[in-house]
Amino acid sequence: MVRRTIHVLDSSIQKLSRIFVVIAGTLTLLMIFTTVYGVVARYFFRRPEPVSYELSTIFLLWGFLFAISAVERHNEHIRAEIFIQYAPRKVRDFLHSVISPFLALFYCTVLTWKGWEAAIYSLSIGEKSMSVWAEPIGPIKIMVPICYGLLTFVVFSNLCRGLSSYLSRGEAKEA
Repeated sequence: MVRRTIHVLDSSIQKLSRIFVVIAGTLTLLMIFTTVYGVVARYFFRRPEPVSYELSTIFLLWGFLFAISAVERHNEHIRAEIFIQYAPRKVRDFLHSVISPFLALFYCTVLTWKGWEAAIYSLSIGEKSMSVWAEPIGPIKIMVPICYGLLTFVVFSNLCRGLSSYLSRGEAKEA
């Protein structure tokens, strides 16, 4: 029963991460099109378009947010292993499979929590940007806790998988 529930949750998180990657790719394409539009409008038609810059910035932020959970899910993030490469193999395995996901879980949980507070506050006061376009900031900010919430679930899943593999290695060596 518990294994089945964990498997269903894990596959749901994986499917949601895949959907978020497709959204991130689409947002990257939209960012490219709006940037090209802004450049063409400015240099060929001599009509600068400030909205294209702002849209490109929003698409860049959302693209990062949507892609980060899939990057973590596939363990393809960048690691700076300057000193850890000199540690014994058991210490490295423990740091990678248990400590790093635990610290990331704490970080993502706080970021999701504080992101919700900032987004709800922004929506409640009707915050707008200081630009010419004066777009509402609340809908932009609401994507931070949504995407980091998924990242929190991915990190929790990685922590469970890491603990399981680390503990099973210890049991295998005892046997």
